[in-house]
Amino acid sequence: MPLAVLAAPSASMKQTFPAYPTEPNGRVETVSVDTLLRPDGGRSFMLRSTQAQRDGAAQQRVVDERADAPQVRSPSALFDALFAMAVDDARLNSVDEIRDAAYNGGRPIACRCFQTGEFWHYVWTRDVSYATNLGLAWLDPQRSATSLLFKTSGWRAGLAAVPGLPAGSTQIVQDTGSGGSWPVSTDRVSWAWAARSVLDNLDGDERKAFAARARAALQGTVEADRLAAFDAASGLYGGEQSFLDWRVQSYAPWITDHLARMAGSRALSTNVSHYQALRLLAQLFAAEGDAAMAARYGGWADQLQAAIDRAFWLEDEQQYASLTSDDARPIPLHKFDLLGTALAVVSGVAPPQRAAQALARYAHAPFGAPVIAPQQPGVPVYHNRAIWPFVTAYALRAAAQVGNTAVAGHAFDSLYRGAALNLSNMENLEWLTARPRFDDGPVINSRRQLWSVGAYLSAVAESVFGWQVGSEGLRIAPFLTTASRRALGDGEQASLSGLRWRGHQVEIVLALPPLPAATAGPAHYPVQQVLLNGKVVIGVIGPQQLSSGPNRVEVSFAAAEAGDMRITQVASVDPLDRKEPRVFAPDVPRLLPVAAEADGGVLLRFEAPASREALRFNIYRDGRQLAADLQQTRWTDRSARPGVAHVYAVEAVGAASGHRSHLSEPVRLDAGAVQRLALGEGFVRAAAGRVGFELLYDNHAHETQTGVTNAVKLLRVLDEQGREVARGVVQMPHVEPVGGQHPKRLSTQLRVTLLAGRYRAELLDFFNMSYLQSNANYGGAGGVGGPLNAADIEALQVVTLPDED
Repeated sequence: MPLAVLAAPSASMKQTFPAYPTEPNGRVETVSVDTLLRPDGGRSFMLRSTQAQRDGAAQQRVVDERADAPQVRSPSALFDALFAMAVDDARLNSVDEIRDAAYNGGRPIACRCFQTGEFWHYVWTRDVSYATNLGLAWLDPQRSATSLLFKTSGWRAGLAAVPGLPAGSTQIVQDTGSGGSWPVSTDRVSWAWAARSVLDNLDGDERKAFAARARAALQGTVEADRLAAFDAASGLYGGEQSFLDWRVQSYAPWITDHLARMAGSRALSTNVSHYQALRLLAQLFAAEGDAAMAARYGGWADQLQAAIDRAFWLEDEQQYASLTSDDARPIPLHKFDLLGTALAVVSGVAPPQRAAQALARYAHAPFGAPVIAPQQPGVPVYHNRAIWPFVTAYALRAAAQVGNTAVAGHAFDSLYRGAALNLSNMENLEWLTARPRFDDGPVINSRRQLWSVGAYLSAVAESVFGWQVGSEGLRIAPFLTTASRRALGDGEQASLSGLRWRGHQVEIVLALPPLPAATAGPAHYPVQQVLLNGKVVIGVIGPQQLSSGPNRVEVSFAAAEAGDMRITQVASVDPLDRKEPRVFAPDVPRLLPVAAEADGGVLLRFEAPASREALRFNIYRDGRQLAADLQQTRWTDRSARPGVAHVYAVEAVGAASGHRSHLSEPVRLDAGAVQRLALGEGFVRAAAGRVGFELLYDNHAHETQTGVTNAVKLLRVLDEQGREVARGVVQMPHVEPVGGQHPKRLSTQLRVTLLAGRYRAELLDFFNMSYLQSNANYGGAGGVGGPLNAADIEALQVVTLPDED
């Protein structure tokens, strides 16, 4: 029966949103909402948007408010409708079976899970993890738990236990990805963010059962990552950036030919997630009374926190670098990403002053903050030149933590605008126009993308209403800004009802402060008082304080305070210009092959990239800057040591913008420093010193952007008596074909210190993701055909490394 017959009109409103000032044919867009009261007392919202929708979708949507789900009542019909839309998006992503063309032959797999979005019908580890941490854990903790456990796995039947891993432990799944997955990528530990939130929302036997399985998965994962991805010298874990997993979108173009270097690089976001996993694992063991294991993992977390702050902080920028080089002494690159920055803040890894500085210094566009800065020249919109709502939600959470009203207000406005104009919670938006499609992207853009749904739920429930569930209990701590207060409309009260926590029903009612003037700048309204069932409550609310019936929490606010109003805005530029120096980094220079000259110097020559601004160049050797601010494209290193493998790279710097390119593809001075051997062949070290072991190999089991067949081996170094003197994991990721051929590439490098003497090296299997039972139905290599952990190895190279100083 038509909706109009079943319901009567209640309230209508319109809201306009400006266009980017220099957008070609840009126009003001309008969103309208008609609220219809149903006979059952519920509401239905008819939303209409004048903005053209992605992929030709309808410009209207009906959302039915659900009696069994949280609901918002505010002076603004649009505010209420957008929250109901996020709840509806979560409902549409709540499925009984999932599917993906690469798994189970594309046939359905039974799982009462959250699928990833309209275009993504499977469960992916990082997507469901961040979405759950942001909002799904409190919305549906049972489905969240099921989704997370689907992304854990034991070993395939018949496989021997992997040496060094705890008995009974399992693994968190690293999905198919760069170079054949783990440990080129190690951000599977993002699962810990979600696991913590699920534990905070479950109760009783459900919580106990989930905690046991979470502990097993985290311990197996943490111990495996310690063996395969941890670098003791830097104190950091290697691996690709979390979420930024489309190589050339955020890395140098040459990285696709050398994915071992990606594996050996360090990423801020990924390391913070490793920290989160260690902290949670320590807490789980402490809760079980195992003080020794709690101390083990807690100690690792403490050390990692210090290493992150030390390695990634750029004093000249007052920001955390997004990633480093793969050098033994990692170079922090002048590249920044919003997720890594926000996670460093909300995790507590960043000290308070640095947390505030990093957030205030991050570049913002008018309608949202891009997920990377500066932008990559000539690269289509996806991660590059894009706003991702889930990352914006983490920025909002971080801004509330440090009291930055400008960043928080900007983030809320971005989420509100994006949801309203697109009639769904989109995967991503172009960074300047905030359109779902503009110029050359986003390349793909799904509606009701799961982590974007979690993002909007977080923005409203957590930021506006203060619903914060933690390990200690329930905290009501709104960070109501002038931006979110305007969105609530002109009225005196707003409520969020239908909340459930550990068997208790909760409603939060805000006594709204007066609507701020249109000209009022960023500010927030400090909480004046919180009442629980009519009684003043301070701090955390425990389950024992809640009644068995409905619980009413009332929040009143003090007058607005400015707080930290710092925010960094990018210049207004042509949105069709893909190389504008004010917002784009320079292209990457090309360093030519190097050789020692007769006088012992090493001449470096490089090709400067085309640029509209003057460029200067920095030279690096072995992780240290040797020369800065060069104008010429040649330079001689007079301090190189003969017989040592020095690694050089060059970086371009915009003279006006200050933006820096990625480092050039590294070039190594090999003369007299590299022995090439057959595996198992003996070699002699004439003097004690640092040595690198690497394999010259080919692995074309799958394409470089996907798969689970990164070849992961354990390299052992034995002395003349056959005693092991060193061991470590080496990786041989998938190799990009060149001209139809698969060239030989270098593996990751195992760096050790050896005494003078005779040695040999041997290679043993470790494991990769193809060993997991979860990939037994994967259609690619290493799946239905059985585990595959192999590469064509041409030689072992023994490299004389420079001494550490």
